[in-house]
Formats: sequence, structure tokens, C-alpha cells
Amino acid sequence: MQTLILFCRSALLMLLLAAGAYASTSGSNLLPPEEAFIPSARLIDARHITVQWQIADGYYLYRDRISIQHNGQTLAAEFPPGKVKDDPYFGRTTTYSHQLALTASSPASLTPQDRITVNFQGCADAGVCYPPQSATLTLDGSDGSKLGRLLGARPAGSATESTFVRDELWLTLGLFFLAGLGLSLTACLYPLIPIISAIILGQQGISRWRATALTFSYIQGMALSYTAAGLLAAASGTLLVVAFQQPWVIAVFAGFFVVMALAMFGAFELQLPSSLQSRIQSLSQRLPGGHFGSVFLMGVLSALLVGPCMAPPLAAALAYIGQSGNLLQGGLSLYSLALGMGAPLLLIGFFGGTILPRLSGRMMNGIRKVFGVILLGVALWVSQPLWLRYLPAPHSTASAGRFVTVTTPQQLDSEIAASKGQPLLIDFYADWCISCIEMERNTFPDPQVQQALQPYRLLRVDVTGNDAAARELLQRYGLFGPPAILFITRDGQQQDKRLIGFLPPDGFIAALPGTPEP
Repeated sequence: MQTLILFCRSALLMLLLAAGAYASTSGSNLLPPEEAFIPSARLIDARHITVQWQIADGYYLYRDRISIQHNGQTLAAEFPPGKVKDDPYFGRTTTYSHQLALTASSPASLTPQDRITVNFQGCADAGVCYPPQSATLTLDGSDGSKLGRLLGARPAGSATESTFVRDELWLTLGLFFLAGLGLSLTACLYPLIPIISAIILGQQGISRWRATALTFSYIQGMALSYTAAGLLAAASGTLLVVAFQQPWVIAVFAGFFVVMALAMFGAFELQLPSSLQSRIQSLSQRLPGGHFGSVFLMGVLSALLVGPCMAPPLAAALAYIGQSGNLLQGGLSLYSLALGMGAPLLLIGFFGGTILPRLSGRMMNGIRKVFGVILLGVALWVSQPLWLRYLPAPHSTASAGRFVTVTTPQQLDSEIAASKGQPLLIDFYADWCISCIEMERNTFPDPQVQQALQPYRLLRVDVTGNDAAARELLQRYGLFGPPAILFITRDGQQQDKRLIGFLPPDGFIAALPGTPEP
């Protein structure tokens, strides 16, 4: 019981300390403009960029004083709604506080190495107006105050503003927790149930509270892994779990669960050499829980296991992080999401620790074998990317031949240039992507889907190699990983519509943008 309380207090303390970063601090000195207004820019695709300003509390920017230039040419920008202010300096004008993100389009192709110039002007609520400012930014998002973006810290503001930010934070965390509860009902988390059960069965004479505490440690490993992966993805523009989906890594994971299953069947006992066991046991007796560290690591591995299945909702969460411009709040949101996903597992640990130790030896051995079979199923599920593509497809695969495959940005640009006058469908694909293979086997070969795709020229961007070219292609279009489908109009403009994740034939047809004329 004391161990469980200790873990709960630790988790609560993490949230409270993080939330404390949003509390206001007193101070009356005006900030220099480079700290009051922090701009950054990132490439969305070859023709569009997003420019973002972090605006300190008590400061604001003027809409009509903002412009974006590339090679001396002013780019067209789409501004979000702002606050209309009767300003003593400029009269009635639109202003932005806290954070501003806008999209600009360029008539010429852009790359992450290109540089733009942003011009802006703002004032402080204290009544001081800054002279016009100018900053040169690269389009890889490396400019601006990195420390400020990572910590999400803002300079001093009013107590009312700080209270609002804290209230907004807790509301956001609550909503993400509820979203995690919803995701826990999907098939993505089913493979984790036998893992939790195996952990409980592996403990002799385990109590209800110890089983619950072990499960909580497991959930913490999973939750913190998602938080770290999300923050890295937001900073680098690619999902960390993608790196763990290379064939050899999948084979190691699958083999790991096969070994666990054999141990459940009683083929052998998984144990370390006796000398090493004595050392670890001596060390573990000094720590609360003993086995909590290993269970925590199992949670980390499990997060990587189900990561590809969770890529679409994670991408949605990361889109929120990008819009909020606050990595700390985004990290806490992902942590809350993962806690919601793990909440049902906590119930399994609680009741499993109560019921399982009371079963007879024969029944316990039978349950071990059942879980051994389930763990073999988990190994089969993990290894899907290795064998699923070799099974015969339920439909004709004639549509596969229509796709022109490219692997580099240069090849893609060449194919897009050669397709002028015909709309394009660009499919981002990887051999290790389960959802991609399901789309290839079940969706694209469907006769109705093939008919709906007749007006399109089909391009496939293969990012299986996860190399520099693949990462550049994903970053160019603001994608975190496959599967994803983009649409290019006859005149070479990318449409706003994009499809993320697996879609069955009916859902795919319904999600297509307005069918272009043949």
C-alpha cells in the first residue's frame, strides 16, 4: 500500500511541478523585442510555410504590421482572427497576444534550407510601443528561442492571465485523459493484456496492492515513453516509433514474445545466473518494490510495440502541440493521454492480483498455458509487417501496377512536373507499415475504389528505408509517418484534403475530395 501511495504521489508531483511552470512571476521591467516576440518558421510543403510567434504575456503584435518576404517578394499570408483593439498609437486595429501562427504561400518552390524575412511590430500593455522589427528565419524550424519553446515559459503577466492558463492546462489534460480512455477500447492495446497478466502470474504470493503497484509502474513506463516520443517527434518532425519498425527490430520483438510464451508453457525458467541474481536481489531490497524497475522497462518496450498502431491518434496530438506552440503543455497532454490508455490495465492488475493467487496449482498452470498461447498470438501480431504482404490478396491487385513508385524528393518532383494536366494521388507507404499493407491488400484492389481512382495518376512515395531522403519527403509535407495520402490538382497545387491511417474501401471512397473531371 505504501508503495502504491509513493508512486501516486510521484506522478502527481510531476504534474504539479510541470504546471508550476505556468505560474506568473513578478517583475516590472520591459522585455527587449527579441524576447517579447519570438518568431520561427517551418516548411509545410514545397509551396506553403507556417510562421509562428511566441508572444510574451502583456505584449501584442499588430496584424497590419506583419509581412513575410522571400527573395524580396512578399508572400500571401492567411491570418487567423485576432482581437480588435482601439490602440492609442494606430487607432482601431487587429492584434494578437500570447501566440500567433499563420500560413503563407509562395509562387516558387521552397526547401527547408531556404530563408525568409519576417517584419513585425508590437507593443506592451504598459503603454510602450516597439519600433518595427525584422528577423531572418530558415524554414527548418531551428530559429527562435529553443529554450523558450521547450519550457513553454512566458514572462510575467497578470494574475488573471496566469490563472486562466492554469485552468486551461487542467482542462486540456482532462480532455486528453478521456481521449486515452476511448483509445483503450481499441484493438491496439489488446496485446498488452497478456503482458500484464504474465507479470502478475510471475510473482509468488502477490497481494492486491502489489499487483496494482506493479501495473502502475508498467503504465508509467508506457506513458513516459509516449511523452518522450511525442516531444522528440514535435521537435524533429518524425515519429520515434517509426525507427523501431525496421525488420530486424520487429524480429527481435517477436522473438522476445515467443521466448516469454515458451517460459509460460514451462519449457524453461527465465532467470539470470545465481551470482547476478544475488546482486540484483540485494540491490532491490534497498529500493521500494524490488521488481518495479524491470516492469517499468517492460512498459517502455510495450509503448514501442503498439506505437505504429497508435500513430494516427499520436499524430493528431502532435498537431495540437504544433498549434499550441508549447512543447511542455503538449508533453503533459501526451502523458495524460497515455495514462487514460493505461487506466483499464490498472483494473486488470488490481483484480488479477486478487483473483489469480487464489487459484489452485492445476488451474494456475492451465492459465499460464492460456497466456502462453496469447503471447504467441502477440508475437504473430507484432511480426505482421514481415509476413502479411506475402499472403494472397482477397481482390485482384491490378491497381498496384498503376502506382509509380518514387523514393527521393527529386524523383517525386520529376513525376509531379510530368503529370501537369492530370490530378495526382500520392500514397506514402512503407513495407514495415501494417496499415499500408492493409490498404494495399484490402482497399486499393477493391473494384469500386479502382473506379474512383480512374481520373488520378497514382504515385507511391516509398519511405521503407527511413533514410535521409525518406525523412525529407515526410517533413516536406508535414507528415509523421505512413500511411498518408495527398492530392495534387491539375495545375500542380496541393489540396488541403489529406487522408491519414487505414481506411476500408467504403470509407476511402467517401473521404476522397470532389472527384475531378476525367
